[in-house]
Amino acid sequence: MSRRTAVIEEFDDDTDLPLPSRPLPNTGAKGPLLKEVSSDEEDLDTGNEPTATTSQPQQYQPRPPQPSSSQFQAPPQGYSVEKIQELYPDYKTFTCVYPIYIDAKRPYGTGSRRISREKSVWWPLAKDIVGAASRLRLSAIHEPGSAHPRDWENPGRVRIQWKKNGRLLNSSIKSKKQLLEAISIQIQSTNPANIPRPPYVTVAPNLEPQAPPKPTAKAKTKAINAPPQKPKAQGRRHLPVPPSPQPALADRVSQYSPAIASGVLIDTVKAGMAAEAGAAASAPATPGAAPPGTPGAGAGKGKRKVVRVRG
Repeated sequence: MSRRTAVIEEFDDDTDLPLPSRPLPNTGAKGPLLKEVSSDEEDLDTGNEPTATTSQPQQYQPRPPQPSSSQFQAPPQGYSVEKIQELYPDYKTFTCVYPIYIDAKRPYGTGSRRISREKSVWWPLAKDIVGAASRLRLSAIHEPGSAHPRDWENPGRVRIQWKKNGRLLNSSIKSKKQLLEAISIQIQSTNPANIPRPPYVTVAPNLEPQAPPKPTAKAKTKAINAPPQKPKAQGRRHLPVPPSPQPALADRVSQYSPAIASGVLIDTVKAGMAAEAGAAASAPATPGAAPPGTPGAGAGKGKRKVVRVRG
């Protein structure tokens, strides 16, 4: 048998690539991915950068986002409770602010408007409260799913941190009432049409009597000898009405409000009604037919009465 000689090619490259003896500066995510290193630069020693033998190169480690005192951004709505607890461990100690607390349409009292009507606004929104807290350099967390029991149609709750460990974060805010007034003033400055100005247009409140509760067996025995009680007069004070024209419903309440009709079914029904209205408007009118929108238009013919006269 004849022997065959196999030729094996070996890669032999004598090219010397200069390797840096000093760690490259940490430029973060904005720095270049590649950088040219020449042997001339290795001979220069400025004395400001540490050598490779004295320190190790630093590795870039991303830091979790932290709220800034100058500009705060509320966490996105997709954040879970665990993520909020990680960013703000003491978020449950923040002061809760509802839009009803600065609503000029509400009566003054507990569980309703907390400041004077002149310092409140007509249409408060939770997102406006978050923006006002940001301008006041206060941390805030927007909870769009929470709502006040007396203001179900305008949901939204904002947790605001205006003091920490007994120290005021804003020297001009020393109480919760001052916090509400400062928030309302910030909203008034951005939307002057929201400012209530006297004289106010008032309407009579609803004075419908409430149904008395059904008495129990024990209450019946006590009510036999008890004198009749006079009904209490409630709601005598007239509440003001916002000036006209009022803004659109989407600008008066939160976008998560149940009062706003939304959904695929409602959009389909609206599209069908609009198509029917357009078809009726474009259809040619028949002679003797009533115009669209007239009562009885499109209804069937009634009974016909024939009168015969004998001559």
